[in-house]
Amino acid sequence: MTPTQSLPGMSAVRRGLDVDDGGAQMRVQLSLTTDISLAPAELWPLLSTSAGLAPWYGTVTGDLREGGSFQAPGGVTGRILEVEAPHKLVLTWDRGGAAEPLLISVDPEDDGTSQLRLRHTVTMERAEFERIGPGPVAVGWEITLWSLAAATGSWSGTCPDPIAPPTAQWLCGPEGQDHVRAWSVRWAAQALAAGVDEATARRGEHATADAYGA
Repeated sequence: MTPTQSLPGMSAVRRGLDVDDGGAQMRVQLSLTTDISLAPAELWPLLSTSAGLAPWYGTVTGDLREGGSFQAPGGVTGRILEVEAPHKLVLTWDRGGAAEPLLISVDPEDDGTSQLRLRHTVTMERAEFERIGPGPVAVGWEITLWSLAAATGSWSGTCPDPIAPPTAQWLCGPEGQDHVRAWSVRWAAQALAAGVDEATARRGEHATADAYGA
């Protein structure tokens, strides 16, 4: 199977990328949107409470209220800037560098389900962007959405096959590696659409796959 072939769940996410060339630094905005077969009131606790996050995302500690700070897996810390339950969370997301803006929005659909959108704005040094592109960060969010879908069955309308939890074993196995390569290809395509030259986009594609062992 090649990365350009259809894979389960791949079309469940709509991707967007904006790249602002600021010279020595690049402002990169990643957007991932998906439909979740839960009402906003059902989805909200899974995104905003420690108990709801733990089964599918991992242990998040701290004061998960507006103005509070938190600690998340992978050494991430942040602050909760704005809460509009059950529709919007505005956070800072610090992966050991600058505090980056992260928006999580939940919009109701006519059929009682939800549209979930993540928008993460990352500042990258030009040399880093030209070496790896946006893919490693973007694939991290792909895996996050995959984990949510696996835990809740919330992609059943668009993906009839069961979604396997993205454990380390799954990611290292044939199915996980196929998905990593396909995600890498899709984010390289987003980079091209955002005006990144092809050589840089393809270099980022390969660096992203390498970062996840694919």
